[in-house]
Amino acid sequence: MSAGDRRSVGIDFGTTNTAVGLADEAGGVRLLSLPGPGGAPATTWRTVLFFEDGLPPNAGAPAIDRFLTVDGDGRLVQSIKSHLSSASFSRTMILGRTYTLEALIAVFLRAVRAAAESGGVDLGGRAVIGRPVRYWGARDPEDEARALSRMRAALDLAGFSDVAFEYEPIAAALRYGATLDHDELILVADFGGGTSDFSLARVGPQVAPGDSSAILATGGLAIGGDSFDARVIDALVAPALGLGTHYRDELGARTAVPAALFGRLRRWHHLSFLKEPATLRLLERMEHGAEAPREIGRLLQVVRDELGLPLHRAVERGKVALSADTSAALDIDDLELRLPMQRRDFDRWIVPEREAIDQAIARVLGDGNVSAADVDTVFATGGSSLVPAVRQSLAARFGAGKLAGGEELTSVAWGLAARARQLFSDR
Repeated sequence: MSAGDRRSVGIDFGTTNTAVGLADEAGGVRLLSLPGPGGAPATTWRTVLFFEDGLPPNAGAPAIDRFLTVDGDGRLVQSIKSHLSSASFSRTMILGRTYTLEALIAVFLRAVRAAAESGGVDLGGRAVIGRPVRYWGARDPEDEARALSRMRAALDLAGFSDVAFEYEPIAAALRYGATLDHDELILVADFGGGTSDFSLARVGPQVAPGDSSAILATGGLAIGGDSFDARVIDALVAPALGLGTHYRDELGARTAVPAALFGRLRRWHHLSFLKEPATLRLLERMEHGAEAPREIGRLLQVVRDELGLPLHRAVERGKVALSADTSAALDIDDLELRLPMQRRDFDRWIVPEREAIDQAIARVLGDGNVSAADVDTVFATGGSSLVPAVRQSLAARFGAGKLAGGEELTSVAWGLAARARQLFSDR
């Protein structure tokens, strides 16, 4: 066995962000450094790839830097994790080359490995990989099995031939449990980009490592930060790009701008589907006969110039700003568009998601046969755990004094590395 194989590596491969943790035999765990925006050190990477003609693909922050440098002259691939359970998506054509989903993920993971190892660390071939309680889009056990099989194949292509999967909220529970000097019954609420996962677990110094009986219940649903972003797109951005307006078609008939076009705006990885000749021709015809030419012109610009990334980054910035203030502005500089946002409106837009999350938590408590009063702490992690309305929902059920958080984007990677040490220390 090589020294690299004895390393305890945890990889949090997320829909939106990815991080890598490393545990040592002395009990320490650290997040490995990755090159962030502009090359500055970071502990997380955006889960994106950028392809250009004749050049190797870029991944993570370097991919976004390159995308912005060349004004999007290439192909940006995002949210690849969200396709894992889909039977209908198996391969795609990128700049004349066909990639399977497994190959795309492997390209990203190889880049993560290379970036992490540039600091002198050999990750070896063993790792614990995070997985959601329910993969995005999975409807049955067959879909779940497909997602795991594809993920395992991608990891093997990236040089990780000996892997174990762990639920992401269980990994977060390990991170929180490491801070305790007493045992607790906790609910981990892990709000990712594509999914929200919940685990009811006993943690603390008296809980044996790897004790499966300490996990009382798990549950999840395909709602996450991307779902909140989609509500902002629907309510605020889409109307500014022409939703609800009309145009005169080639025969002079007054026709509604197709609402289906705006559904593609809701997800980063769907917007690129609009950049095809037939759709571009339709958009140009609509702009020519538009009753709201400025709005339709913006929509055409978003599609033609592939502005999905700056659009969604603006939405995310606005959402984050609302976590600290009751009002903010959504600034899309490329479109010279500034849209005021109010927290009360955002809270109203995401009511269906909040209700679904609350129902999922209730099911987990029921499966664990415990009440909200029995739970000592709710450890909320993931970017959307900072949304005030989400925290208010948790506080309403459990009490504000029970809410804990921290390391929202890295707690899962930390816990996965700790879990790797538990699993692989005697192998």
